[in-house]
Amino acid sequence: MQDIRGTLVNMTRSVAKTSGDLLKTTKLNMSLSSEETNLKNLQLEIGKKVHEIYQYGGSLGKFFDEKYLEIEACERKIAEIKEEISLIKGTRNCPKCGKPFERTAEFCQKCGIRVELTGAVNTNSAEPAEFIEPAEPVSPPDLPPTSPRAQTKMFRKCRVCGSENDNDTKFCLSCGRIVD
Repeated sequence: MQDIRGTLVNMTRSVAKTSGDLLKTTKLNMSLSSEETNLKNLQLEIGKKVHEIYQYGGSLGKFFDEKYLEIEACERKIAEIKEEISLIKGTRNCPKCGKPFERTAEFCQKCGIRVELTGAVNTNSAEPAEFIEPAEPVSPPDLPPTSPRAQTKMFRKCRVCGSENDNDTKFCLSCGRIVD
């Protein structure tokens, strides 16, 4: 009876955390959308003003300097919101292909480029040169069979380093070798 009660308490906490993360992400996505709309409006306003100025033979000046500063501030805010969303999701975007991947991975699972934990591309690393036969999908052994992750996701072990990767991953997140 205590085990069931403990399991229910843990499940409730997990759902509460997930709901909180979902709420934060939703609010951040709304802020992001608002900032992107603000940026588009500023750019449109600049375009209209440039047209007016040139239409009447005027010159560019202080107005554009001020609008450029507003655009820079808006772009910084958008980057901050995107980073906050990725922190909540536990992901980051590949600097080469732009696809999101796990924050702790050393390699992008889509393009295979080695990425430092700071997010910079490691150009000293060679692209994976050899083809590795596809591994058979396996379910993680450390998860109980009733775990939602064990039921919904299939994993493949990398034949080079033995790390588990999502079934749709093209490159190993640990060693960067091709797993497809």
